Amino acid sequence: MTDHGSDTLKTIPRSAAYALIGTVMGIGSPAGAILLRWAFGHEGHDLLPFFVQEWADHGFFFYYMLAGTCLAFGLFGYFLGKRTDLLLSRNITLSNEVLTDSLTGLGNHRFLHDVFKIEFRRHLATRQPISCIMMDLDHFKRINDTYGHPFGDYVLKHFAGLVRRSIRQGDTASRYGGEEFLCILPNCDMEEARAVAERIRKETENFPFLHNKRPVRVTVSAGTVTGYRRSGANYRNLIVLADQALYKAKHRGRNKVVQISLSGTKSRPRSK
Repeated sequence: MTDHGSDTLKTIPRSAAYALIGTVMGIGSPAGAILLRWAFGHEGHDLLPFFVQEWADHGFFFYYMLAGTCLAFGLFGYFLGKRTDLLLSRNITLSNEVLTDSLTGLGNHRFLHDVFKIEFRRHLATRQPISCIMMDLDHFKRINDTYGHPFGDYVLKHFAGLVRRSIRQGDTASRYGGEEFLCILPNCDMEEARAVAERIRKETENFPFLHNKRPVRVTVSAGTVTGYRRSGANYRNLIVLADQALYKAKHRGRNKVVQISLSGTKSRPRSK
């Protein structure tokens, strides 16, 4: 379950939060001044009647103090928070640059491993299945050699969009390297994983990749594997097995989805 209250608080800019805190502090300044006057020389009077009398006698001064301190503290809080917002924004931007593939906008290799570790620990705790899909665009070197690298980049970018639209909310897609992509699918069994992979394969095959207004046929091969708590595999085993399944899909003619069992993790070279 998501804690929507805490998420809302996290989205409030520090500039607004600090300005609000400063304003609240400013509101207490007249009361603090009256309290100090009572503490230093008027302890014999009851506090509440003393407070009312002081406000009645010096109301303009206290209103002036109230407005001035609220404005001063609020502005101080705003500019302090603004500086914090800028620093946080820069940190987020740097983090995104480190973890994001600049061409496709998906997570990069480092991001993939960070997320997979977290999702795999959750998989062990909840005993829900976890699947991954390894994908490789077929004959991508030929596409680059025939149509040029700018078109190859165009294919990678639009394929990433197809993947993003084809996976479920809560799934993770990343660029594994070159023309290889990997998806992490938490709470996803074998049948669901195959369905997602087939959806990506069909969307890619039917997508109108255009070069000089002429369609270019692009296909993708995919290998899927599903881990269950009793399997004893770790997340790296799942990546190796998905890679083996992808190799089989390539070996069987490409533009296919192959699933592999969790038995055996010996890796083999793959053809492109």
